[in-house]
Amino acid sequence: MNLYPLPEGWRWAKLGEIIQEALSGFACGKRSGKGGTIQLRMNNITTKGKIDISSVLKVPASKEQIEKYRLLPGDVVFNNTNSAELVGKTALFDLEKDIFVYSNHLTRIRPLQADLDSKYLALWLQLQWCNRVFEFICNRWIGQAAVQRDKLFGLEIPLAPLPEQRQIAVNIQELMQGVERVRAACEKQFVVINILPQKILEKAFRGKL
Repeated sequence: MNLYPLPEGWRWAKLGEIIQEALSGFACGKRSGKGGTIQLRMNNITTKGKIDISSVLKVPASKEQIEKYRLLPGDVVFNNTNSAELVGKTALFDLEKDIFVYSNHLTRIRPLQADLDSKYLALWLQLQWCNRVFEFICNRWIGQAAVQRDKLFGLEIPLAPLPEQRQIAVNIQELMQGVERVRAACEKQFVVINILPQKILEKAFRGKL
């Protein structure tokens, strides 16, 4: 089903037809010390579509698990299980240092490189999360929700030619950086505004108003 008209040269494609892999991670209740392997979990994907490693867990992953579940730069990490409001968070994995694996609450997506750019895919999936698509299509249980593979694969993505996908991803990232600069400037202004009542009171009771 075509959702809206596309520019010339674009086409609609089902996600499942243009990815080479969508592999869920592994559960591990054990913890390791310094010698373990970092395992990304659902809290390591932010609602802004970033990988956050400010707080990570290390697990005793075997050589076979590391080989099978290792994340590589360019992988798209999809949060398949979470609350209904948070399920579907997505981020592009772009970390070069250390070895990272991932939990069963996450899915590693690797697109067919001839058809789909990883950055473009990650940004499009993040848009679906912002539009609450995953909240709508997820299966729900008490306190938990999950997006099934068939529903994920059945989503239709507007597919631009590959060079255009890459340029779109670059343009989006530049615009988002501008948004963050504006946000930071606004937050500084709000800090000043929030302390103004206190400063007014201090001046008033010191006879300086």
